Amino acid sequence: MLTRVLAMLALVAAAGATGLFAGRASHDRDAGWSRGYDAGIRAQRNASRDEVARVAARYQPGAPGFESIYAAGRREGRRLGRYEGLAAGRRAGFRDGRIAVLPDFPGGWRAQHWYIVRLQPDRDAGFRIGQRVTLARGHQYGACPREPDRICMTVEALPSQR
Repeated sequence: MLTRVLAMLALVAAAGATGLFAGRASHDRDAGWSRGYDAGIRAQRNASRDEVARVAARYQPGAPGFESIYAAGRREGRRLGRYEGLAAGRRAGFRDGRIAVLPDFPGGWRAQHWYIVRLQPDRDAGFRIGQRVTLARGHQYGACPREPDRICMTVEALPSQR
């Protein structure tokens, strides 16, 4: 009889343990966290919809928010446009000035060379470069004897030949 009681207790203990393990296996330990997370996402989504609608209403044309941001953008655009316009005008002016002052002569202009230029009247700019002569050592320059409107060069006498 003792064996039957012990066998019965073993069967009851085995059934209880099986039920306990089966119950725990079917239960999600993170279910509470998952429900809270899902509730938070839903709340954020609903709040975002309201926020989007509120911001959209604030920046509709004619609303105070729209007018203030539009005026600030216009001021900044005009300031940047003025700066860009001045910079572009300055660059174009320098380029046009270089072209007007240094016209294309045969052989071009070379840096670090000395030139004598003769100005002549011009209808558009007031005057322009009429003649250009590159200076060379050992020469004298002046008006040509036969054509006083032109620049001529003569060989300078060496000091020992004077």
